[in-house]
Amino acid sequence: MTATTRPHMAPTCEPAWSLVCELCGRAYPAFAACTGCPDCARAGRAGVLEVSGCLPRRGDPGALTLGEGRTPLVEAPAIARRLGLARLHFKIEGTNPTGSYKDRYVAATLNAILPFGVRRIVVSSTGNLGVAAVAYAAAAGLPCLFLAAAGLPGAALIQAQSHGATVVMTDPVRRHVVFEHAALHRGWFPIGLRMPRRISNPFGVEGYRGIAEEVLADLGQPPDAVLFPSARGNGLFGAWLGFRDRPGTRPRMIACQPDTANSLEASLRGGLDVPAELPPSDSVAFSTRETTADVMALRAIRASGGTAVSASDAEILAAQADLARAGLFVEPSSALPLACLPRLIASGALRRDAAVVCVLTASGVRWAEHLPGLPPVPRIDPTAEALDRFLSEAGLAD
Repeated sequence: MTATTRPHMAPTCEPAWSLVCELCGRAYPAFAACTGCPDCARAGRAGVLEVSGCLPRRGDPGALTLGEGRTPLVEAPAIARRLGLARLHFKIEGTNPTGSYKDRYVAATLNAILPFGVRRIVVSSTGNLGVAAVAYAAAAGLPCLFLAAAGLPGAALIQAQSHGATVVMTDPVRRHVVFEHAALHRGWFPIGLRMPRRISNPFGVEGYRGIAEEVLADLGQPPDAVLFPSARGNGLFGAWLGFRDRPGTRPRMIACQPDTANSLEASLRGGLDVPAELPPSDSVAFSTRETTADVMALRAIRASGGTAVSASDAEILAAQADLARAGLFVEPSSALPLACLPRLIASGALRRDAAVVCVLTASGVRWAEHLPGLPPVPRIDPTAEALDRFLSEAGLAD
């Protein structure tokens, strides 16, 4: 069986959305798209499809949901004071059902394709997308094949297996080869990213519109800047769609990347129209160490008057520790906005009186075993004397 760009079967009711190619402008009726614009493909081009209209979402009758979205927007006064920022907020996406913002992406994707009779899905991921896809596939009663990038923490693999997925590990750089084979030649519907490639997902970014809607509702006004951890940049682009489509609510979108995988920063610096392709690299920010980004993320940054900035591993880990001491436990990649804030302020790219929202994309629970430098937990006897002795030795006695 081969995945195609035609419906598996007719939906039970007429969808309230259609698809449009961002390259050639051709419009298509709703279908379970996974390989981009058919017309462009026949001409040897990679035309990425975009959704026109509204996909089913949480609260709609019959929509698949695990309760994604409606995540908190909080302040961290100690961090704001240290940076000299009067209006600093953090959007806590780690409270989504599987612990990351990818739940929004997967829910949007499945709600679009399930009416067309999709029977099984495949996902290739550095962690969060894979776990989200597995969980929502389980909720939909679908088998899921998870092609995990080697180096994922054991907690992510255990969570995926517990949901009943078939999990295999493969090379982080070349995993797209087996992903595309499963999708194009073995009939597994691919939950991938939005990219001008052989496999492209037009649906998932629509789920990120909710981030913008919730920020606007909670703040009561648009922020001046939104800082987003970015690998391919799908999250930043999707949130931008939510801001862009509301008049007068267009904050500057700022991509935050590791300095070893800073395709968006390099592209802006070089004045490129298409994101730069960088060599494979390593970083503690495992979820964001991709070699390139989606062109629409680059365009969203420019359209919003935003920018892209990067941080070192040391800065990322320091920011993660600062957030943890403020009660916010995130994975290293999610600490990128805080890691990048001092550089933005020092360069004048961000005013100290600006209203700033940092999107913290995922919980740190799955990555806890990778945290460096933490001492072993001491053990004491269950006696008052032992506790007093421990407090005294730790400098915590009265």
